[in-house]
Amino acid sequence: MVVYVHAAQLAVEQTGSSGLFPRELPLAGQAGVDIFFVISGVIIARTVVGLTWQEFAWKRFRRIIPFYFLVCIFALLIVARSGVAITGRDLLASFFLWPATDTMTLPLLPVAWTLCYEMLFYAAATLVLADRRWLFPVLGLFVAAMALRQHGAVFQFLGNPLIIEFLFGVALAHAPAFRHVRWGIPLGAALIIGAGFFDLAPLGNALEYLRGDEAFLRVAVYGLPAALIVWGVMQFNGRASAWTRQGDASYSLYLTHSLFMPMFFVVWTLIPLPTDLMIVISMAAAAFFGWRIHLAIEVPVLNALKGQRKLIPSRSGGAD
Repeated sequence: MVVYVHAAQLAVEQTGSSGLFPRELPLAGQAGVDIFFVISGVIIARTVVGLTWQEFAWKRFRRIIPFYFLVCIFALLIVARSGVAITGRDLLASFFLWPATDTMTLPLLPVAWTLCYEMLFYAAATLVLADRRWLFPVLGLFVAAMALRQHGAVFQFLGNPLIIEFLFGVALAHAPAFRHVRWGIPLGAALIIGAGFFDLAPLGNALEYLRGDEAFLRVAVYGLPAALIVWGVMQFNGRASAWTRQGDASYSLYLTHSLFMPMFFVVWTLIPLPTDLMIVISMAAAAFFGWRIHLAIEVPVLNALKGQRKLIPSRSGGAD
């Protein structure tokens, strides 16, 4: 969905036409982030069981950070080569995923704004896992920061209402199986698509999303339907397939597709095509390259880190 948004923006900018589909349709792709946040809440709540806080922190670190650093270094080189000045704020936001200083700053890889919130969620989960008594102070900090958002970037970051979507996922992880909730998939999809046509879709750029501009609207318009979709999908038993293999590469696709998109802008300038064909080709190429990078770089990095001897025994005494 996120790749579709960026591919459609690129094609429309190039041709000035939205093609066969109305301009409001690509707006629905933004909700891919909200679905991602809800799914993250589900996964963390379910996989944390039986882990020490050290194990949990290490598992999340090795899954997210090493490959991200490699992509981020590549983005850093691109920005540096373009002649744009790189500040300490940029490096802090990019390599520490902390965007809040005296002002809110995007990472050099703009799509990584979502990872800033992922890591914030992981940090909160680690604290609670270390000591359950941290639960209410963490929630209290979130509520207080949300109330003080107009007083600076740190409060905007810690109190972004989008964090509620992670909590939707945590709640769904403990929700009972209910077959009829499968209808939440088409219902949620219809609500997300309809938001664009009824002028309810939150509009903005990555920096505005990072600051949490119109975030309450976004939670209502995209977050609740995203929760319906995820809850509906949870009623199915999946099987390994080409779709799940592509799903394994989704993190690689997410991080790398925005680096490839500018190349297509040059291609479409030289080879004009209809808008819809541009979108399809851009998405297919991004998915292919994301999958290949996943196999060639991400998987070996993960395997190398998994192969390290585990220093902290699990509560069950089993292997990592």
